[in-house]
Amino acid sequence: MNNHYFLLRLFAFGLITMGLRVSAQTTSQAIKITYPGSRAIFQRETDNTTPIYLSGGLYQPIDSVQARVQAEENGQGLNTDWVTIQKKPQGGLFQGSIRAKGGWYRVEVQAFADGKVVGSDVVRKIGVGEVFIVTGQSNAQGFQGYGAVGATDDRVNCVTYDNTTANSLNDPPAPTFQQLNATALIGPRGQSAWCWGTLGDLLVKQFNVPVLFINTAWSGTVIRNWSESANGQITKNIFAIGTPNENFPAGMPYANLLIALRYYCSLQGLRAVLWQQGENDNVPLNSTRKDYGDLMQYIVNKTRADTDRYPAWVLARSSYNVGKVSQNIIQAQNDVINTYNNNVFAGPFTDNIQIPRYEGDVHFGGPGLVQLGQAWYESLNAVFFASSRPLAPIAPPAITVNCGTANNTLTLSLPSAYKSYTWNSGQTTQTITVTQPGTYRAILKDNVGNTSLSPAIDVQSPIQPVTPTISRVSNLSATIAGQQQICADSALALIANTSTNSTGLWTSGTTSTSGVSTSAVVGRTIMLNKEGSYSLQAVNVYGCKSAPTSINLTVRPKVPTPSVEQIGAYTLQAVLPTPTGGQPDLFDWQRGGELIPQSSAVVKVIVSSNYSARARTTFTLGNGSNLTCYSNYSTPKGFTFDQSNGGVSVYPNPSTTGMVTLETFEDLKDAEVDVVSMTGQLLFSTQVPSFNERKALDLSGLAQGMYLVRVRSAGFDISRRFIINK
Repeated sequence: MNNHYFLLRLFAFGLITMGLRVSAQTTSQAIKITYPGSRAIFQRETDNTTPIYLSGGLYQPIDSVQARVQAEENGQGLNTDWVTIQKKPQGGLFQGSIRAKGGWYRVEVQAFADGKVVGSDVVRKIGVGEVFIVTGQSNAQGFQGYGAVGATDDRVNCVTYDNTTANSLNDPPAPTFQQLNATALIGPRGQSAWCWGTLGDLLVKQFNVPVLFINTAWSGTVIRNWSESANGQITKNIFAIGTPNENFPAGMPYANLLIALRYYCSLQGLRAVLWQQGENDNVPLNSTRKDYGDLMQYIVNKTRADTDRYPAWVLARSSYNVGKVSQNIIQAQNDVINTYNNNVFAGPFTDNIQIPRYEGDVHFGGPGLVQLGQAWYESLNAVFFASSRPLAPIAPPAITVNCGTANNTLTLSLPSAYKSYTWNSGQTTQTITVTQPGTYRAILKDNVGNTSLSPAIDVQSPIQPVTPTISRVSNLSATIAGQQQICADSALALIANTSTNSTGLWTSGTTSTSGVSTSAVVGRTIMLNKEGSYSLQAVNVYGCKSAPTSINLTVRPKVPTPSVEQIGAYTLQAVLPTPTGGQPDLFDWQRGGELIPQSSAVVKVIVSSNYSARARTTFTLGNGSNLTCYSNYSTPKGFTFDQSNGGVSVYPNPSTTGMVTLETFEDLKDAEVDVVSMTGQLLFSTQVPSFNERKALDLSGLAQGMYLVRVRSAGFDISRRFIINK
């Protein structure tokens, strides 16, 4: 196997080993979904699909992110194949979307690097279905202790945010959700499952999609409370006049509805606002048809002006209170419903449900709540779902991350198409500079106040990577630096030892690396085959670079190919055409393609075959490191064993100088060599401890003539005549 082939195989094996090691350590940390959270439900569009917007953290360099959805249970959705949602994500986070049909899903993501999956994550119970905002007065808000029935299906969910005490005018915290059990608070103000658990179960059963409820209703309100607070006025609670609580909190009750429309509707989308109100406008106010109708339309219009969107409304026809009903209220509600192109639809007629009411007042309770939920379900009929205009979730803003010039800060930037920016770190600018680790996200508002949430970026410490070290792929445990050398027909396989969230940035003083004309290569591994100076920096997922480390590479010239000559009856010699510049020069010999245990330039052979040799030369650098390089194998030289000499060969014969070379077929131990005249006189004698190669005899002192050479050893005694002819 030649040196080049050996190094390539070693490099491939090293990459496989490294890949397995890295994968085992980082798979669980490479990628993490941070949005959406479990039980988030997104409003489906008219084609029964919606985009699910995904974002999350990346904790090692990756090439792409794929996503798919898988139904939580068979029949609860349509599984998708893996689709690429982002290529070459930058800045330590991924952002993308996948379109899914109505259903209840596991959302899965996987991160790829070098064509392999290096990490994955999953968030359970994500829905594509129906989103409703409930609002109005107490028969929409609900109470504890009235016999509310929770949803039995896990796919009926609600927002968990509770604003009943704080009455905050600010955005809610990042949305969280729960299954709608009997005592669940339907954020921000709903006090129990009320009738909405029943409605949710019925809708899920019919459409096989999940349902989300957001409840902004306020008990004891009359319609003027909603219109006045929508108009920025302080409005009075008619049931608390003369008490410290006669004024509703600033902005309330409309503020909760507006926040839900601007915040949750932007994130989750919306099918419709469900309005259940009118009982108190009957008793005690005795409102007129025109007053109630005008104010109802004003509130509908105000939600659209305040969001620059066109939410659908569904109005329950409700007026029953302590035994009295009002045709004026009912007709006013119908007037708004029947207004052309108003995107307002008829809800249930509730004045004939559970008469008399629970405990004799205005409120439903016990079986009446189930009847109310059933009535709402029947009003949300096929005409409603075909005609209402659902609002899709608004695409979240993309966040870009750039490293500062000093490589120890990050610049986080958001798009310019927003009116305000509020970062969780306190800044209120479109772009911020980050100097400390932590999780950073922003709340953005458009010109009318609709809210968007930026993806969260998890900034790890340190921002500037640690200077990496370099190892050979063939020896990951040892680091190298300074001067390195390779043979001309090989390559140096190196790996950058960086932290998990970083990779290597290789630059060179030469014009190519791995045979590719370039000045920089990004990746943990690199193959070098050109002489020059190479620099390595760690570059992390945020794009920040470490201080550099470097090596210098010397490429030794190609060792020339030897030729093979037969120089004796049993002897071959490898001859180099030019000096190699290294030492010593040894040789690898092959017989018929198989390696034989010989390493010198001259070898003894006794088997007829084709023989070839390659040179093996060692070079030494100034730092004391050694490198052995190989030539190509020579052209095969044919050798045929000659039996005619009887096992001993003397040449040249005749000799014109008196110098002769002696070879034996067998490798002899403790051989005795004698030269005698033809009359039997001993003229020369020597002992040869190991006669395994040719031996030169200096017989130049003998006169011209014929002589006899005798070789003796245990079991061996052969003589040959030779002539000296000066």
